[in-house]
Order: sequence, then structure tokens, then C-alpha cells
Amino acid sequence: MVLTAVAGTVFRHPCFPEQKLEKLNGKEKKMATIALILAVISLALAGIAYWRSGGQQDIQELKRQLQGEMDVLRTKQKEILESTSQSIASTYDRSRQRLANTREELVKQEKAAIEGLEEQLKKARKQLEALGDKLEEYAIAARESTLEAARSAEEAISQRIRRIQARVTLLQAKGKASRAKKAETDKDLERADRLLQEAMELLREARETLSGDPAYHQELETMKLALQEATAAVRARTEDIRQRIDKVLTDTDTIINSLETDETKAAEK
Repeated sequence: MVLTAVAGTVFRHPCFPEQKLEKLNGKEKKMATIALILAVISLALAGIAYWRSGGQQDIQELKRQLQGEMDVLRTKQKEILESTSQSIASTYDRSRQRLANTREELVKQEKAAIEGLEEQLKKARKQLEALGDKLEEYAIAARESTLEAARSAEEAISQRIRRIQARVTLLQAKGKASRAKKAETDKDLERADRLLQEAMELLREARETLSGDPAYHQELETMKLALQEATAAVRARTEDIRQRIDKVLTDTDTIINSLETDETKAAEK
């Protein structure tokens, strides 16, 4: 009875239309039902066998593959972290070198300082030394910080170092302009011209140092224009040479004072 019911249910499936069932006699229906049940049982047993043998092996193999991929990802992640850490450490080393070069230039200027630059050079040296201490503090903290925090701190300190470097370069340019003014007083216009050209070259160097820092772009442009006009006045031997050079000195002081003030604010944060 059970087999017949199962067979009836199966044979009512769309794959076994009614007209085909009608062509089968009772014995044939019973045989077909038994064959179908045996096929289902065989399929179930085959599934169990697959699970106990190959199925489990396939799953274990899949687990091994996934574990291998995870190990590769962990290795790559570790390599990326180490590479980034090394990159940050290298950047701190470059900042140290930049500080050392700036300190060396400051020493040279202090030895050859002319009147009017002493206080500005003294302030620059004081801020430079304080910034050197801050650099080492950040470098130590970077080892314990997240990569994002370490990179952010490095970028901030690097910007401050570049600004002091540019400031020292501009102080040197101011010294050249001051000597050009004295040369004009001594009627040595050729020397005045040469000194103004050297000041222009120092301005280019400062602009390059601050190339990624747009805060002083307009002030640098104003100083550049003043230098060009002073040079033109010297070469044309006009009567306003002194006034033109004084304008260069004023514009240079404007940038230097801005850089000094900004460093004071940054150090207070």
C-alpha cells in the first residue's frame, strides 16, 4: 500500500502523464515503484557515502585553501605595515637632515650677520632647536601610534621644518639686499646688481622649499616683483634705487615675520 501510494505520488509528477500510467498494469506499476524507491535510496546512500569520504575531503581541502589564502593576506598585510613604518621612519630621517642643514646655514649667517638681522636669526635658532626636540618626540611617539596618526604628525612637523628652512633662506636674501643697499650708497652699482641677483636666487630656493605650502604664495610674489623692480632700477641707474631696495627689505620682512608668527602658533598647540 505504501509503495503504491509513493508510486502514485511520483507518477503524478508532470514527467509521468496520466495517459502513460493508464498503460501500465498493476504488476508493472508495482515494479516501477520499487525501482524508483530503490533509485531514491541509492541516491541517498551515495550522498551519505560522498559526505563520509570525498565530501569531507573536499571540505577539508577547501578549508586548507582558505587558511592558505588567509596566511598570504596576513603576510601581505604585515609587509605593508612594515613598509609604511619604514617609509615614515625614512621621512623623519629626511626631516632630521633638513634640520641639520638649516642649523648649519644659521650658524654661517650668525657669524656673518649684518646689522638688523641679529634678532631675527636668534629667534629662528631658538625655534629651530625647539622644533628639533619636537621632531624626536614625534618620532618616538610614532612607534606606538596608529599609522594614520604617525603620518599626520610627521606631515605637520615636516611642514614646520620646511617653513623654518625657507625663513632662514629669506634671511640670507635679506642680507644680500641690505648689502646691495650699502653698495648703492658706495656708488658700486655693479655689486648692487650682483647682490640683488643673488637675493633673487635665494628667493627661488625659498619658493621651492615652500612649493607645497600655498600660505605664503602672494607674499613671495610681492617680494619677487620688488626684487625685479629694484634690479631694473639699478641697471637703469634711476634716482629711486634706494627706495626700490627698501621695498625689497620691507617685503622680505613681511614674509619672515609671517613665518615666525606661524611657527610660534604651531609650537603653542
